[in-house]
Amino acid sequence: MLFLLPFKLSNGKKNQNFSVGHTFSKPFFYGKMMQKSRFKKLMKMQKKSNTNFPKNKWVQSFFSTPQIKNWDELEKWKKMSKNVLLNTPTPSVKDESWRFTPLSKLFELDFSKINSSDIPGLPNEFHIPSAPFRVVYKNGIFSEKSSGKANLPENIFVGSLRNFDQTKKDEILNLLSKGESGIDGGFFPLLNMSCLQDVVVLRIPEETVLSGSIHVVFAGCSEVEPVNFNPRLVILGGKNSNFSVIEHHISINNSKHFDNSATSILLEKNSKLDFTIVNEISQTSSHIGSIYANCKKGSVLNFKSFSFGGFLSRINLGIDMNGIGASCKVQGLAVAKETQISDFHSRISHNFPKCQSSQLQKNLVTGKAQGIFAGKIQVQHGAFETDSEQLCKTLLLSSKARVDALPILEINNENVKCTHGSTVSDLDENQLFYFQSRGIPQKKARYLLTIGFVNEMLKDLPEKLLQRFSSYINSFL
Repeated sequence: MLFLLPFKLSNGKKNQNFSVGHTFSKPFFYGKMMQKSRFKKLMKMQKKSNTNFPKNKWVQSFFSTPQIKNWDELEKWKKMSKNVLLNTPTPSVKDESWRFTPLSKLFELDFSKINSSDIPGLPNEFHIPSAPFRVVYKNGIFSEKSSGKANLPENIFVGSLRNFDQTKKDEILNLLSKGESGIDGGFFPLLNMSCLQDVVVLRIPEETVLSGSIHVVFAGCSEVEPVNFNPRLVILGGKNSNFSVIEHHISINNSKHFDNSATSILLEKNSKLDFTIVNEISQTSSHIGSIYANCKKGSVLNFKSFSFGGFLSRINLGIDMNGIGASCKVQGLAVAKETQISDFHSRISHNFPKCQSSQLQKNLVTGKAQGIFAGKIQVQHGAFETDSEQLCKTLLLSSKARVDALPILEINNENVKCTHGSTVSDLDENQLFYFQSRGIPQKKARYLLTIGFVNEMLKDLPEKLLQRFSSYINSFL
């Protein structure tokens, strides 16, 4: 059974839901069953391709960044990715998964070389006290001075792949090629793999419980000419481990950059990960994040995303529950103002019996901004006793704000419990009147109602981030 319920609203009228039927010409994402055949096809394509780089000025500017010489296996991997990239078309509104996401402003950027000598230090405002372990990359270059790993337990590895256990590098390279952050993820993950400067590896051994979060910061630092960088993070959770990670994308001062990140997560049996990704880049920058999680038997993934930076931001999330009893909880909050575009695409695949998933996405859109949500829940053959729920809620604060919401269920099995839906509205006039009748000014009333809409998403956010987020909302109300 296939259920498609796209919702679209662009006029700001309150409490109206629009349901528009649509037939997809091709799937948003490649499912698990298609990955092997897709990989073989791409390998054939890259064998036929030549070594000349595409005559595309925008793509060529990515390779203006000085390339660090890596070990032979990674160099071969990068070369293969670049050759596959030759045969991968640039995304456009003609592609199903990009038809709501205009990329013209991003493609107008002409990137310059990174001058590592001009990179400033990490401002104190971005330090998170609840995350005592910090790893900082500036313009894709590791900053030992800004990082802080002194109190990290010795059995936990956080650092470059070049310093990781030699016998397990092939295993990591195999993980890097899978899912939304791998070869089948499309153009931007391929671009990431082709331009790799380094791979950040975080490995938590089995039976390890870590108190305090590991804070991984990817900072952009260029105020004159725009730069690009392609950070890649690998997270390995051993059996029965329990830990939390904050992946933080920021801009130092009013930087101009394109952050094309990719994250691969592997959770072994009965492990638990609280993963938070925060986008606080400047309004002159952009971020596209490709994330893939492989969850084994009994593992738990709590995923949270907060996005309120950049003229363009997009997250492509893929989760495969590859073990009995695996579960995931996905929560996302996106705020877009003026002409910002905030996009969240996700795929959650139940591949084994008795898996659970829940997803809640909230969008706050004002000005002429656009919010996009496309969430796909897959229940594969044999995945009986699946329990899955999905909901997208959007609050439009202006008549020119727009949201495109597409919650999708794809069920190939019986004996499952699945729900999904989408709602769109603006601030309730009756509630505003109630506040004003109690002597509360209209601006304050709008702020309270807006904070009330997003409050459940913010309860576990670190205090410094919560303060900046509240100030950000107050600035456009």
